[in-house]
Amino acid sequence: MSEYSDDTESEQNDSRRSASEDAPPTKASRRTFMKAAGAAAGSAAMGASAEQVAARTGVNVEKYLRDLTLEQKVAQMTQVAVSSFDPEPDEPNVPDSFGVDTVGAYFSELGVGSILSGGAKPPSFDGDAVVKGINALQEYNLENAPHDIPFLWGVDATHGNGLLEGATSLPQRLNMGAARDVDLVKEAEKHTAESTAAMGAHWTFAPTTDLQRDPRWGRFYEGISEDPLIEGEVSRARVEALESADRLTSTVKHFAGYSIPNNGNDRAPADTSLRDLRTNVLPPYRSALDAGPGTVMVNSGAVNGKPAHASSWLLTRVLREAYGFEGVIISDYDDIHRLMTNHDYAPDFREATKEVINAGVDMYMIGNGGDAPGPVEFIETVVDLVRGGEIKRKRIDDAVRRILALKADLGLFDRPTVDESRLSETLGGARETSERLAKESLVLLKNEGDVLPLSGSEDVLLTGPGVDGNGNNTRPLMQHGGWTLGWQGPSGGGPFPRQTLVADELRDRFSSVTHVPTSFDNERWWSGDQTDANGNFDFTDEQERNVRSAAPDSDAVVVVLGEGPHNEGFGDRDDLELDDAQRELLSVVNEETGDDTPVVGVMLAGSPLGSPETHDALDALLFAGQPGSDGGVAIADTLVGAYNPSGKLAFSWPRNVGTVPVQYDRAPPTSTGGSDNTALYEFGHGLSYADFEYGNASVSPGSVSDPSKQSSATVRVDVTNAGNVAGDHVVEVYNTQSYGSVLQPKRRLLGFERVSLDAGETKRVEVDLYLSALEVVPDDVLALRPKVVEAGDYELTVGRDGPKATLSVERTGSVTDSPLTPGRSRVGNGRGSGTKGLGNVFTRFRTGLNSE
Repeated sequence: MSEYSDDTESEQNDSRRSASEDAPPTKASRRTFMKAAGAAAGSAAMGASAEQVAARTGVNVEKYLRDLTLEQKVAQMTQVAVSSFDPEPDEPNVPDSFGVDTVGAYFSELGVGSILSGGAKPPSFDGDAVVKGINALQEYNLENAPHDIPFLWGVDATHGNGLLEGATSLPQRLNMGAARDVDLVKEAEKHTAESTAAMGAHWTFAPTTDLQRDPRWGRFYEGISEDPLIEGEVSRARVEALESADRLTSTVKHFAGYSIPNNGNDRAPADTSLRDLRTNVLPPYRSALDAGPGTVMVNSGAVNGKPAHASSWLLTRVLREAYGFEGVIISDYDDIHRLMTNHDYAPDFREATKEVINAGVDMYMIGNGGDAPGPVEFIETVVDLVRGGEIKRKRIDDAVRRILALKADLGLFDRPTVDESRLSETLGGARETSERLAKESLVLLKNEGDVLPLSGSEDVLLTGPGVDGNGNNTRPLMQHGGWTLGWQGPSGGGPFPRQTLVADELRDRFSSVTHVPTSFDNERWWSGDQTDANGNFDFTDEQERNVRSAAPDSDAVVVVLGEGPHNEGFGDRDDLELDDAQRELLSVVNEETGDDTPVVGVMLAGSPLGSPETHDALDALLFAGQPGSDGGVAIADTLVGAYNPSGKLAFSWPRNVGTVPVQYDRAPPTSTGGSDNTALYEFGHGLSYADFEYGNASVSPGSVSDPSKQSSATVRVDVTNAGNVAGDHVVEVYNTQSYGSVLQPKRRLLGFERVSLDAGETKRVEVDLYLSALEVVPDDVLALRPKVVEAGDYELTVGRDGPKATLSVERTGSVTDSPLTPGRSRVGNGRGSGTKGLGNVFTRFRTGLNSE
């Protein structure tokens, strides 16, 4: 008898089991439980005992676990891609359809627990084909797998259901941060949940909760903000919305520190102080975790010399023990393999697999094949490691138990397939919400001489990138961005999501529009043979002649600027300049127009682009980001004043790449000597067609005796619209002066509130403040002590330089870290149920009670 006789593998029974055998009737799902008990309790519920799962769902997880062989358990920990960029993949484990002939062996031979269609590219962009295909595949799985466990299907519905033709593509994540409207983002993402679940998916790999600091990084547009408070609050709202559909779960990613690579390149290592990690980088993830996501995805990079996938400190000590997360931890794409090829960290796949599973990863996402080991090698490797004693069986059982509990909570044992009629009812919906979010996210960066809004009576020249060599309209690519009907965005010839386009909408609003699109082609992004990192831009001789002909007779010129869709390493950049062709276009426009002809830029981009000299060539500049399906309406309405812009930058816009990073909440000094390290446009910048004025501000309470017992306060301020048009205004409250045991940022956001005001109207606005944003690590260089709000006076400022108030904190106390209890680590005072905070983790390490 082997040394594992107490955990003997059982053979699969020939008879098929009912999903509810030996379990009570189906009870409320996890979503119903969360709605009744609150999101914080839902987070803890993800890690509920098997008895609780059975009582809640009617599924006896432990019986399934007992019946599975070791190989079958590891198969449940396996997720395999079922879509490919290559229509004839060399690897048989990279099928490009849901057909049983290409995918069936995964289930009949291996019994894998999950599949994914990565890169926002399901096997078909036709919704009916997708929902019928996934249902048929699930039925095949249940009939032919060596067990009757349904599989999970994961997709990248990252800004709406951007996976199907005609779907609503929500504004990208950087737009969500600019809108500063958490409730609206939540409403929009509920549509994402409903639509994605209706197509048959069970899992979306969203939200991205990585701080938005370095615009050289190819995934900058996926970030919500450089500010931890905005990043965390919007991410939490997105989790709550995505989890609102009973059959869909969300993924908080990429835990942790993915967005701050040293050289700005995707998946490159990050070196950051423990103080920065704890004060700024980790808190947004914690906020999102409070909303009860079913899964967490791991950072593809390394933090302070340790690949995140191999970090038991990140995945077990922090995520599991300190933050109390009990859901499924999934790797990113092929990232066990990347411990060898990318990080040069592990000598072989066996060693890499051992490190990753032991660190805490529950499921391995296996990607596009090539040189990476497929599911068979992964399963065999893990089984061999378990039998050799290098991975404990308990570790495997814990992972599989979480995976089965997630499937049970999603109702898949009871209802493994989806009602195929639901998709047509939801696809392309939420138009009003999507349009409103697109409008609120537009940031008016510049408006010299109040040239905007235009009246609508002008003869307008519209130019800028918008057509490829085949005559396709390519501006939608710039409007939607990456993760939209394709990893790098849609193709020039379509298909596309539901969309309204700038050119069409401007024609409806102006007396005359002359459209001279310039060349943009992104078809060669894969080869790297491009004039720009994100596409091929050109300004041909014929286009130049047409611009020179139309510009002198135009009353206004609207120039579309920006970049093509991109993703991950293919979007990495070494500079922040606009492409040469676009700069040449701007030069020609300025040569051919007089001082009385406004030149208005509309930037469609997922990052801050353009030198100060380029921006000087424009009279007005509207940063539209990547506004999605309703971007055309949003931009056109804003240009003619039918909508008054209200968005605020959620990141600092650098003057050039040499000043990166320039996040607003960095420690002083921010600029010394001859170097100008100020931002071209500051965090929070955003103009309006109205003028807003503040009255006196007051804070209540004015004094907090102990922030561990009272973690919030409220600023009240009168806001008046002193302009001639109605508009929205975002009231922000900053801490602008404080002193303590460590360096304090000159500004840090404590709260924000959006208000709508008619011309001449005044409203009293209440802004709730999060005192957790004042927390620091009051330690010396190592920064191991618990985070606290230090006693003292904190100056509060409304807006950039508005009225001030003072908040006094009488006693130092922690808001998010556990109070210190000698010799114990399971005492919590955090916001999430089961959350213990990092205080004791670091204190025990510091005192030698729990060495690494």
